Amino acid sequence: MVYVKKQERHFLVQGLPVYFVLLVLIAGMIILYRQKLSRHGNEPLGDLISKNLRGFQPQYQSIDDVINSRKTWEPVLPDWQGRKVPDLAFSLLNGESMHLADYRGRECIVIVGATWFPPFRLQISHALQALNWLEGEKPSVIGLTAESAEKIETFAKKISSEEVQIGRIENLPEPFSLPDGFPCIFFLDAQGRLKLAAVGLIPRVQVEAVCRLPLPEGKEQPN
Repeated sequence: MVYVKKQERHFLVQGLPVYFVLLVLIAGMIILYRQKLSRHGNEPLGDLISKNLRGFQPQYQSIDDVINSRKTWEPVLPDWQGRKVPDLAFSLLNGESMHLADYRGRECIVIVGATWFPPFRLQISHALQALNWLEGEKPSVIGLTAESAEKIETFAKKISSEEVQIGRIENLPEPFSLPDGFPCIFFLDAQGRLKLAAVGLIPRVQVEAVCRLPLPEGKEQPN
């Protein structure tokens, strides 16, 4: 038998209305959620949750809005924004030689760093998470490092995702070699023009926003 002190019983009785209200709220949320599920038919639960969560994330109207709200990264290479970046070559784990120009016609996220550096690993993770929030054709995610093939292979196994390609590159041409710091992240539009370059760790929400938003007006250059 469990004995309850008189004072404890008093607190329990006083708290009953609060418990009742919480139960009513929880029951109401469950009913509304079941109704929403029935309206969406067989839509995957993960997709439905993602759509509901969109209402709680910042609504950026321009890339400048993203830049102005930064906390963990800094924009770099403002003079390159809107310009077409030069091609660069890198090799995949299977020995295949790839060129950045091979991805022309599709947006790209290029992340430069080292697999042993936690922010580099996190930035790739944030980029992959952002793909789940984007509709339509997804950007290509490319991670570049100068490390050995063995280290790259170990890292690639940890990622275990076909949506990112990890390549080895020894010499970075400009503008990829210009930022001072790691990781560096470059957002390229489908024409190979630089939308944004940054140093630091960009959160998933802001990665998704930059991919979704167009170049600022006046920045588009046809070269």
